[in-house]
Amino acid sequence: MNVKWTSENSLKLSRMITVAVFALGVIALFLIPIIAQWYDAVSGKPPIMPILTAALYLGDIVFLLALWELMKLLRNIAKQELFTAENVRCVRIISWCCFFAAAVMAALSFWRLTAFLVAFMAGFVGLILRVVKNMLASAAEMREENDYTI
Repeated sequence: MNVKWTSENSLKLSRMITVAVFALGVIALFLIPIIAQWYDAVSGKPPIMPILTAALYLGDIVFLLALWELMKLLRNIAKQELFTAENVRCVRIISWCCFFAAAVMAALSFWRLTAFLVAFMAGFVGLILRVVKNMLASAAEMREENDYTI
């Protein structure tokens, strides 16, 4: 059996993974207090459960928002709607979610230095997405101009 991997299969896989990770993010909303309590018990450092719980809730909420926008973006791609203002908006929101998560983790790094690494990575992904958003916006603008050219 020779199955050829196509861009359509790749898109389906991306959509399935996004939905699965979204479901895990929703489940995490109910587990955050347990996770924070467990972390305090095993960290060997002074407890930070209230701060960690707040940071995790904020982070999970923006994570779910970013995944929601990613699902919309993937749905548009599946409909062959590529260079549109809607897709630009989706990527913009995802990038701002990354920057917000970076800010939350940077604040948490005052209590746990390792959170700074997560903040740095989230900020870097946000920056890359801003560049992609700018390229996508330029492409959407050029497509729109070409659509109006006779």
